[in-house]
Amino acid sequence: MTVLYRILRQTLRYGLELYFVDIQAMGQETIPQDAPVIFAANHPNSIMDTVILGAQTRRQIHYMAKSQLFENPLVATLFNQCGVIPVYQAKESEADSPRNEDSFRRAYEVLEEDGCIGIFPEGQNSLERRVRDIKTGTARIALAAEAKNDFQLGLQIIPVGLNFENRDRFLSSVLVRFGRAINVSDYADAHRADPRAAVRALTDAVQEDIRQLATHIDDDRHHQLVRDINQIYGQELLSELIGDIRLDTRGMRDRLFDEVRATPGVKPDLDDRFVIEQYIADAVSYYQQHDPAMVARVRMDIRRYKDHMRQVRLHQDFLNRPPETLSRRKDSLKFTYYALVFGPLAVWGLINNFLPFKITRSLTMRAPDEAMRAITGFVTGMFAYPLFYAAQGWAIWHLSASWIVTLLYVLSLSPAGFFFLRYRRQIMRYRDRILARTMFRTRRNLIRQLMRERDTLIATFDTLKDNYMRANLPGAAAVEPVVEPVAVK
Repeated sequence: MTVLYRILRQTLRYGLELYFVDIQAMGQETIPQDAPVIFAANHPNSIMDTVILGAQTRRQIHYMAKSQLFENPLVATLFNQCGVIPVYQAKESEADSPRNEDSFRRAYEVLEEDGCIGIFPEGQNSLERRVRDIKTGTARIALAAEAKNDFQLGLQIIPVGLNFENRDRFLSSVLVRFGRAINVSDYADAHRADPRAAVRALTDAVQEDIRQLATHIDDDRHHQLVRDINQIYGQELLSELIGDIRLDTRGMRDRLFDEVRATPGVKPDLDDRFVIEQYIADAVSYYQQHDPAMVARVRMDIRRYKDHMRQVRLHQDFLNRPPETLSRRKDSLKFTYYALVFGPLAVWGLINNFLPFKITRSLTMRAPDEAMRAITGFVTGMFAYPLFYAAQGWAIWHLSASWIVTLLYVLSLSPAGFFFLRYRRQIMRYRDRILARTMFRTRRNLIRQLMRERDTLIATFDTLKDNYMRANLPGAAAVEPVVEPVAVK
C-alpha cells in the first residue's frame, strides 16, 4: 500500500464515520492477504462505492474506472497515484483500442504481483435495491490473467454486496457483505475447451453471488411496495424470524460521539434487516407470479392506509404504541424543558454550521442523478466544513487573541452541529407524540379506524407469510387461498 493511498484511506475512513450513522462489514475473513484478488461489487452509489469498499479492506485496491473520469488533469493525477486503471469502452474511438490493451496489461501485472483489482461489473450505476445484469469483463480479465500463467496464479474473485439504507441520505447506514471466494483456476478445463463458454459460466457465477449479497428486487414496480411492507411489517418479521437482540459493545469514543449527533445508541444488525427486506422482496415476486390479484389488492390497501396516515400527519411508528398510553401533559412538559434547556446549544450549532451546511446541501441537490448525491455531499462537506471552521477560528483568534479560546471554539463546532440535528429530531418527536395524543382525544374514531386498518394489514401479511413459507419449504403443502381483507370504511 503506497503512502498516498494509506493517507487517503485513513482520511476517508474518518470522513465516512462522520457521514454515515453506521458502516458494518461481514465476511472480511474471506479476503486473502497475500494472493491476487479481484473484488467484484454491485454499483448503487457511484464513486462512493469505491470509498466504502476501499475503507473496509486493508489491501490497496486498483480500481478499473471509465476513461472519462481521467479527463480532468487533477483527478487523473490523483487516480494515477492511487493505481486506478482507465478502461476505454468499446463504443469509444477505435484509436483507444491499443490503450485498452495497455490497461488490461496493467491489470494483469497487478494480479501477477499478488495485488488487488476492483471492478463494478454492472458497468454503470445500478438502480437502488437492484443488481443489473453484469458484463463479462471481470471474467475475461480473470481468465486471461490465469491463462497467461497456465492457471497457476491462484487468482480469486471476491463478490461484494454494497447495501445502502438510503443511498442519497446523510446519516444513514451501510452494510458491506464479502462473499465466498471464487477460484478462477476451477474454470481452467472449461476455458481450454471453450473460452467463451467459460467466460459466460464464470460471469453467471459472479452474477449469482452478487445478487445473493446485495438486496435485489427483480421488478422495479415492486420497489415501493417492498419498502412499504418493510416499514409496516419489517420489525415484526425481524423479531419473529431472526430476533433483534444486540448488545452495546462499542467503545467509549463511539458512545460519546453518538450522544452529540442524531443517531441511536445501540446499532441494529444491518445484515438481519437487509435479510428481512430481501425476504419480503422474494415473497412479493412469488405472489406476483402465483397470485397477482392479491399483490394488487395489498398495494391498494397500503396506499389507502398511507393516504389516511398523511391526512392526520402521523408517522407509522406512532400506531405501534396505543395512543392512550401517551401523556400529552407529560410530553408537553418534556418538550418545554428540552426546548428551553438545550435550545441555546442547538442554536449555537445551527449558527456556526449554517453556511457550510447550505453550501453542501445546495451542491448535493445539483448532482446529475440520485446515485451521485452521496459522493457529492461527502466530498463537498470534507472541504467546506474544514475551510469554514478554519476561517471562523482565524476570526476568533483575531478577536480574542487567545489560543485557548480559539481552540475551545473550534473544537465545539462539529459536536454542536451534530447536536443541532439531534435536537431537531427530538423536538419533532415530541411534537408528533403530542399530536398523536391530541388526535386521539379529538378524533378518536379516526385514530381507531387507522389502527384497525393497520391490524388488518398485519393479519394479511401474517397469512401471506405463513403460506409463502409453507410453499417454499421442502415438502411443503400447496399455498392456501388468502381471504381478501375487508377494507375499513
